[in-house]
Amino acid sequence: MIEKLTDWKYIALVIFLVIIGVAIPFLWNDELSQISSSGPFKENKVNILAVGYDSNVNGPSRADTIILISLDVESNEAGLVFLPRDTYIDSDKRNFTKLNSSHVYGGIELTQETVEEMLKIDIDYYLETDFTGFEKIIDRLGGVNINVARNLNYVDKAGGLYINIPAGQQTLNGKEALQYVRYRDARGDIGRIERQQKFIDAVLSKLLSPSIVPKIPGIIKEANEAVNTNIPIQDITPFLNTAKEIDLSQIESKMLPGTARYINGISYWVPDIEESEIMVDSLVRNKSYIKNKEYQLRVLNGVGRAGAASNTAELLEKYGFQIADIGNADRYDYQSSIIKYYTQKDRETASQIAELLGGQAEFVEEAEEDSAKKIEVIVGAGYEKSV
Repeated sequence: MIEKLTDWKYIALVIFLVIIGVAIPFLWNDELSQISSSGPFKENKVNILAVGYDSNVNGPSRADTIILISLDVESNEAGLVFLPRDTYIDSDKRNFTKLNSSHVYGGIELTQETVEEMLKIDIDYYLETDFTGFEKIIDRLGGVNINVARNLNYVDKAGGLYINIPAGQQTLNGKEALQYVRYRDARGDIGRIERQQKFIDAVLSKLLSPSIVPKIPGIIKEANEAVNTNIPIQDITPFLNTAKEIDLSQIESKMLPGTARYINGISYWVPDIEESEIMVDSLVRNKSYIKNKEYQLRVLNGVGRAGAASNTAELLEKYGFQIADIGNADRYDYQSSIIKYYTQKDRETASQIAELLGGQAEFVEEAEEDSAKKIEVIVGAGYEKSV
């Protein structure tokens, strides 16, 4: 099944990454470098809302794509949170219950206000676009290489939509790429989001290729025609400084945690409040999620209660940590959790875990060269308060 109102997550992200992550550094010149660097980045964070909509529909356009893009202009890290368009809005302030309807009632301004209220954050700027320039941008990139998991076939004669993309490694041109990201299978929006995230990975891979450099002027031309943004010219320099250093391969992206649910016969994506708060705090507010995924944690049960280690490991995974092993400690009478770290560089991270679990960090000197990024968590009494 295909949805006529296509999800525009891909185009907003592609255009943003092209402009901020790749194109601008090559256009650096004296005129731009002289622009005042005193922008709105007093806290070294900038949050950008990327919204996509279908301008070809009759009537007001719904925001079929909403992405929160968060940059740390000091550490040059980026976090992305994909917000499903059917996200449930439970607020007395609104006369709508789906996030994408915010665009109908108040345009990009109300969509921004709604996301700020839902996630309890401030958004500095927005990027707004429809699909007008998508095919041209992909063609300017030289197509996108992607491994199509299975044959994608769909025919809608009335709508003039014909999709026939075979499985296997393909180089999709603009038209084919649009078909790929529009395809909607039995899993609905969630399956399509997963496929579009795969598409985004393929675009990032293309952007990191040296072959992209001579194509940048043409990409900029198409992007400029497709994007509506409120980023003022005086704030360009901070973006330039970030763009020169950011590693596109290290961009971390996640979908807003939640579950698909019917409410009064209508399908919604209902956010998990607790998990969403953890994600926003660690991926948007301080970017710790990106750092934490470099760590391999060994989580040991030091109280003897079933689930003490596994539940704690599950909690730590929500903060981005990789779990290398789950097991039992040498004894079961630990009065508090002990967080062992083996290099001084990991002291801050170990201390943060200790604070989360109500325990204490302990340095253990180890001669092994690969001891960095390894932390052992012994779960002690009181762990229930954190999980």
